[in-house]
Amino acid sequence: MRRGRLTRRALFGAAFATPFASLGLAPLRAASTPRIVSLDLLPTELLLTLGVTPLAAANLPLYRRLVAQPVLPDEVTDLGPLTEPNAEYLQSLKPDVIVLASWQVAGLDRLARIAPLVPLQTVAGDVPALDHMAALLEKIGSLAGREAEATRRGQQADDALSVARATVGPRSARPLYVCRFFENGRNVAVFGGNGLIGDVLRRLGLSNAWQGRVNASGVASVGIDQLAKNPEARIVHFDRGPETARALERLAESALWNALPAVRSGRVTMMPVIYPSGGVFTAMRFARQLADGLPEDD
Repeated sequence: MRRGRLTRRALFGAAFATPFASLGLAPLRAASTPRIVSLDLLPTELLLTLGVTPLAAANLPLYRRLVAQPVLPDEVTDLGPLTEPNAEYLQSLKPDVIVLASWQVAGLDRLARIAPLVPLQTVAGDVPALDHMAALLEKIGSLAGREAEATRRGQQADDALSVARATVGPRSARPLYVCRFFENGRNVAVFGGNGLIGDVLRRLGLSNAWQGRVNASGVASVGIDQLAKNPEARIVHFDRGPETARALERLAESALWNALPAVRSGRVTMMPVIYPSGGVFTAMRFARQLADGLPEDD
C-alpha cells in the first residue's frame, strides 16, 4: 500500500540521496552499539547502510574506490590490508566484536583472542543474491541492535528495485552484457549467474546476455570475442577510472572490438563503478544507474 502513495522520483530520492544526512543514516553513538570493527568491504557497507559507524575497518582506500557509498566517515581508522590487518593496533582499540568475511577466517582466526569473530558468508550460493544480502543486513542489524532499521532498509531496497523495474521495463528489452574491461584490451570480466549483478538484472526484468559459466561470485573472465555471442545485446561496462581509460584506448585500436555488433551499432554504455560483491545499498545504486542510464532500444 505504501508503494502506491510514493512517486518514482520521491522513492528514488529517499533511496539514493547522499548517505547519513539525506538518506537518514545517522551514525550511532558509541554507547548505543557495540564497538564493531570490520575487516571486509561487504560488512563495512552493511554497517554503514544501517547508520552504524565502525570503530575501524580494513583497507579504507579500497572501500572508497570500489564501494564508495554509503560514504565512510573520516573518523573511521584504517586497519590495513584485508588479509593482513594490523593486529597490534586492533588490540589497542579494544573492540567488542570483529566482523569479517568467511573467506578471511582461516587466515585471521588468531584475532579471536582480541574479540569474538563474526564471519559473514559473502557468497550467496543457491540463494538469490538479493535475498542473501537482505539476510546479512538483518544479521548485522541484530548484532548492532538495529533490527528495525535493517527491516526498513530491506523494504526500501525492495521499493527502489520495483521503481527501477517500472522505469526500465517499457524502454529496454535488449539483453545486456554487464562487464568491466581489463586494461590489456583483450579480456573482460562479465557478470551473470546468481551474483548480485545478475540478480539485480533478474529483479528488474532485464535479460542477461551472458549465459555462460561464472564462479561463485557470479563473474567470469573471458576474451572480448565472447561479447559477440549475442549480436542483439547492449554492452554495459563499469568505469574504473584510469584502468578503464587505458582499456578503452586499446579497444579503440582493436579490429575485434570494432567488429562487435554492439560496438558497430553504438550500443555501448559506461556506468560508474559499483562493487559487484556488495550489499543491498550497492544493489539499489546499480538499479538506479540502469534506470537512469539505459537508453531506449532502437
